Amino acid sequence: MSTSATNIKVQFIEHRQPPLNSGTYTVEVEQTVKTKNSQKIPEQTFSKELTFYVDGHRFAPLTPDSIYAVFPPAGNLGEYSNALPHIILKRGTLPWERTIKSTNSKLPWLALLLFQESEKPEPKTIKLKELKPTSGNIKFPTFNYETGQKDEDVVTVIDVPKGILEKILPSEEDIALLAYINQITNDQGKSLSEPLATILGNRLPKKGEVSTVHLVALEERYIEERYNGTSGKFDYQGAGPNDLIRLVSLVSWSFACVNSKHNFDALLKEINRDPDTLRLPSEGNNPAKQYLDLGYVPLHHALRQGDKTISWYHSPLSTGQSQDNLTAPVPIADQLMRYDPNTGMFDVSYAMAWQLGRMLTLQNQPLAVEIFNWKRSKAQDLHQIQQQVLHLPFQATTETNGDIPTAIANWFQDLELLKNVPFNYLVPDTRLLPPESLRFFWIDSYWVDCLQDGAFSVGRVTKEDLQLNVIRSLPRSKTQSDKTITGFLLNSEVVSGWPGLEIEGYVNPVTGIDFVAPENKLTILRRDLLSDNILLCFFAGEVKTLDLSIKGSSVNCGVDPIKKGTKITKGLRQLDGEQETENIEVPFRNENLGVINIEEMAERLKQGLNVPYDFTSAQFAATMIEGSPKVRFVARG
Repeated sequence: MSTSATNIKVQFIEHRQPPLNSGTYTVEVEQTVKTKNSQKIPEQTFSKELTFYVDGHRFAPLTPDSIYAVFPPAGNLGEYSNALPHIILKRGTLPWERTIKSTNSKLPWLALLLFQESEKPEPKTIKLKELKPTSGNIKFPTFNYETGQKDEDVVTVIDVPKGILEKILPSEEDIALLAYINQITNDQGKSLSEPLATILGNRLPKKGEVSTVHLVALEERYIEERYNGTSGKFDYQGAGPNDLIRLVSLVSWSFACVNSKHNFDALLKEINRDPDTLRLPSEGNNPAKQYLDLGYVPLHHALRQGDKTISWYHSPLSTGQSQDNLTAPVPIADQLMRYDPNTGMFDVSYAMAWQLGRMLTLQNQPLAVEIFNWKRSKAQDLHQIQQQVLHLPFQATTETNGDIPTAIANWFQDLELLKNVPFNYLVPDTRLLPPESLRFFWIDSYWVDCLQDGAFSVGRVTKEDLQLNVIRSLPRSKTQSDKTITGFLLNSEVVSGWPGLEIEGYVNPVTGIDFVAPENKLTILRRDLLSDNILLCFFAGEVKTLDLSIKGSSVNCGVDPIKKGTKITKGLRQLDGEQETENIEVPFRNENLGVINIEEMAERLKQGLNVPYDFTSAQFAATMIEGSPKVRFVARG
């Protein structure tokens, strides 16, 4: 199944079996050698036997780098009462590397269990030797060690009362529908990413509570034989209602379910955009207004003579396009300081940029030494080299910069995009970027020039060194003269809450949901998370329209927004992603606990869509996804 975006398709695939299941394998090879028409060399047979082991995941906790994303995000507050929790795993075969029943390898061995605050089990870290079948009221089945497993291996377990577990644990039929594969492809069917495995939960979070989700291992814990209708049920090993069932937890996270103001649409539609750029309000201070409107902030400034004062500083994320160019190298940062007699204050912005470039380069000692040695070896050519280094970016400049060592070229390319620049240089005052705010900016090219010149100043010691670095006032190279870099900073729970955020910038201002021609789309030069909630993005060109949406592979599954006092429903969605106007009532195994009957839900979706075949996990996921909202912003002139 697939749902389409612009030239991109997200395919939903039922399962992805590993090439070999976990276990020990023996390979036997035999070769017979004999000659034709001669008995001089007797016939000989050679044989070789090789034993190897396929190590599928089993008991160890999952490492963070094996997880692509979880939803709802860990530690997040949001309106998730209609969302089924999910986890996306980078290893596409992981859910099928073992099974809940040895007679059916297509059944996944992992399940997501959601616990409300009052039910939450306390995870315990134990050694593998302690996981062996326990006596008393804790139940865990017999198992055999596999190759490489040792008594001292660390395992995380939760002990869940049977009375709770039997109300929330998915059935065998449900488990078969709750794991699937996401595959990103283009229109020609070519894969654009590694397959990602997604595991869905079967329970809706409760509004106003903290929920905890555990990914638990259920390897061969479902009954094989059909006896009195027990086939397909979890084996509770004769446990009573108050006995504890021990489960291995591979990963867990918690989140809080609050009001609807914390969903994707609401957060972005209420985002703070006043002002539209990184600047402080003037608050009636007319002498300071001209500086504050340009993004300046007053900062404490210690002068070289020991005196202290207040000076103006603005970051490279400017409120407008800079017209200045650095036409010659400077010997020291102080030469770039500006003094305003009307306010009696210095502007130290470009001096700080120059000094920062120098300090960052000196801090990278191997690079500083390489720059120094390279400049010494190229002393006669520094006139030309300075032009190449100062007037970047290095993208598409291999012809002019082919003589520059790779490490140096990469360093200056990173500086062009303000990489390695500390956050407080980009946002020098927290009031410039408050929580739940969006700010657009232009990159101040003169600030970047000063940053790069400071970096290139390593090795300038004498006046002769400076003279060797002197350059003429030349226009920027073709790649730079045509380039304007703009971008935005987003400080919001949306950043941490929806890691699969799609970003599209366009050169034309567009309102509403009007179509934007693909040729007007801007190239993203840099996209970085500066913190859990802060996203930085640079575009090649002036961004006038910004679209933010949820990435197809990370769109969550769920039911329609829940309204108090009404039945919980799910709008029908065709297998190609097209939304229908009809909806169905959601069936529950336990409505008070929010536990959905997944098998019955799939059957109702199938009937509602008039599909002539049984649903697999792929069809179920494709029809259960929530819509992927797109929120549009237009930069103000």
